[in-house]
Amino acid sequence: MLKVNSQIPFDYVTVKTTRSRIDKGLLAIPVSLYDLFPKHSRNIFVVGNDNKEEQRTFTPYSSSSKECRIGGMRAFYERFKIEDGDELVIQVLDDDKFKIFPEKLFQINVREIERNIEKAGNENEVEALFEKLSSITNRKLEDVIKSEFVRLANEEVEDRRIRAIPHFKARESAPASIRKILLSIYNGKCQITNFTFKMKNTKPYFEIHHIEPTKGNHLKNLLVVSPNVHAQFTYAHLHQTFDDDGWLRKVKFNDESCSVFQIVDNLPKLFHKEIHF
Repeated sequence: MLKVNSQIPFDYVTVKTTRSRIDKGLLAIPVSLYDLFPKHSRNIFVVGNDNKEEQRTFTPYSSSSKECRIGGMRAFYERFKIEDGDELVIQVLDDDKFKIFPEKLFQINVREIERNIEKAGNENEVEALFEKLSSITNRKLEDVIKSEFVRLANEEVEDRRIRAIPHFKARESAPASIRKILLSIYNGKCQITNFTFKMKNTKPYFEIHHIEPTKGNHLKNLLVVSPNVHAQFTYAHLHQTFDDDGWLRKVKFNDESCSVFQIVDNLPKLFHKEIHF
């Protein structure tokens, strides 16, 4: 087994195919993944990229073949044009159900959803896309949102766009995707005071503060704040302290110093994929 950095913000597992097994329509399961699969010969269900279940034969390592493998994969290999050395993503859904699909397709689908999340017009669209990303990656919704936070936090900081209104110009607000991520990450609680309150619709109230008004909606430039704190950023004497990575760590309003809670301290900086041979 080889562990390498993942190209997408998720940990995942792949199995590398070989020409001999492709020609026989088999997927050999490496010993390093043995514990994830049944211990007896049986039929299992393989779920493809289209979420359709197909029954396959499974043979454990203890069989006469002395190889843990899934049979009936020939049509799958032909459909996705699998070549020697291609990697297949393996996800365990339950004891008899596994999701198997090409890594290249997995990465394409994840990146497409990430682009759609950024372009979503409202939080309902964002939520639906997060649910879809959760299904594709086989991760809990809260973990998917945290992974998206990490991905966006590693992007370059850009200037904030100007939103044109007839006879008036206003800086753009944070998009729906960012609001959804920040709400989920911080539960609407101010990063400085930990305060929020529930609105009539039962959702927590929060405002988003742009630390540098001319900079864009990068997570390093945004804070979840209460209305009172938001006003202090505008009207109080302000001193701010940043760390070497550009995250705001302390603020001083007049004579009162406050720490800034940053969720990035509790999130992974790198994601990995395990390649099994």
